[in-house]
Amino acid sequence: ANPERWMAMERNACLPTAIAMDAGLRRQGITSRVLQYGYQRNGKIAGHAVTTYLFAPGENKLWAYDYQGSTRIRAFIDNPFQIATQAEIARGRNTKIVFAEFLN
Repeated sequence: ANPERWMAMERNACLPTAIAMDAGLRRQGITSRVLQYGYQRNGKIAGHAVTTYLFAPGENKLWAYDYQGSTRIRAFIDNPFQIATQAEIARGRNTKIVFAEFLN
């Protein structure tokens, strides 16, 4: 659970939520990164940020966290486009990713 969960429900707070979750995971010794990406929806570009992390230690299972919770992602940890695409699909959105980058 994100200790800063109150932040997740604020409008357009995906980036600070992802940063807070990343910091919390790192304090626990869990490998994590913040992923920021943009996608096309209804002809317009929108953005989102998630925390990606490997859990449980030594099991090579990748997860993505945002305000909807954690979702298992089947992608390589070093492929931001693949992670962003799978995160959107896992959340029921089939969108075209236009950019994806790790912030840390």
